[in-house]
Amino acid sequence: MGRGKTLLFAIVSIAVLILAFRGIVGIVVHIGVVSSPFADDSKFTSISNNKIRMGLDADLDDHTGLYDGSGSSNSVETVIDVPELPLSAAPVPETYTSDHAVLRMALSDISHGNLVLINHDHRFDIPTDQELVRIFDYKTPSFRLDVISHLLAPPAIIPLNDMMDAFFAETGRDTVAVISAFRGTSRQQFVLNEHIAIMGSSEAHRWVARPGHSEHHAGLAVDLGFYSGGRLRTFTGTAEYAWFQDNSYNYGYILRFPDSRVDITGTYFEPWHYRYVGLPHSYIIYQNNWVLEEYIEFIALHSQDEPFFAEFDGVTYEIFFTSEFEIIIPLDCEFDISGNNIDGFIVTLTR
Repeated sequence: MGRGKTLLFAIVSIAVLILAFRGIVGIVVHIGVVSSPFADDSKFTSISNNKIRMGLDADLDDHTGLYDGSGSSNSVETVIDVPELPLSAAPVPETYTSDHAVLRMALSDISHGNLVLINHDHRFDIPTDQELVRIFDYKTPSFRLDVISHLLAPPAIIPLNDMMDAFFAETGRDTVAVISAFRGTSRQQFVLNEHIAIMGSSEAHRWVARPGHSEHHAGLAVDLGFYSGGRLRTFTGTAEYAWFQDNSYNYGYILRFPDSRVDITGTYFEPWHYRYVGLPHSYIIYQNNWVLEEYIEFIALHSQDEPFFAEFDGVTYEIFFTSEFEIIIPLDCEFDISGNNIDGFIVTLTR
């Protein structure tokens, strides 16, 4: 072979090697991108820290937060930025003295807060300034969503994550799914119509609230399901899932429609429906085997002069009801004010 041909052969060989090397690198890079759970800029997040290290199921459907139900335990760790959770506007004191502040509430405030009572007798008109966030944007990987569009009120998000994380830590199961959260009135009417078509009007109204009377309007309630065998199943609250009935109060949630209180709630037993009321209210309700109707009635008996005292996790709470729109708050404590959606406000002081 001549020198010219030898040189040409060497050049071609080197070019082939370079192209082959680039192809291998391209394949590695491509695999790396596809296997990354955040390749499409998804946000599987926890809002307990600004950054969080987390393990994600490798079988996420298109990395959107929807699980395919395969139950694979393969996971990958990554660190991501967490979006800020919007804070609900708190009442601002108008005047101060040396030892207290004065807050003036508006009539519309009666329908704001974690303790609003919404049932067959008490209508809830969705506020025009209602603040909601997508669960998907803040959720941890310990639970699932059947769709990414579910919304909740901001105060309910961190407690939901904490509750689901605790269940996963206890059982090793990430099969629980949120299948319903906020619903507008049109969606509520659609759900009611579906049930009427199946079981008739009278029976349907014992299962599904009329538009304007659903807790889902407040963005404080979630309906749960669970995945098994690749399918979404009805949440019955049995076996390992009974954990939620016994532990949800630790995270501010209550089983809203228990079987033992149908005569009070007017709604059939819904083991899948959990309502956020916040601490220490969930603890008090659980300890007394009450439903929200009974708790609202109980707190209405306690004024600021004769408040109800509760202790949870080493913290003392002072709770009372007032129908006054001018509320006096001591300066030496934190406070929370919620309307009851009936006739006044429930004030919680943290000492």
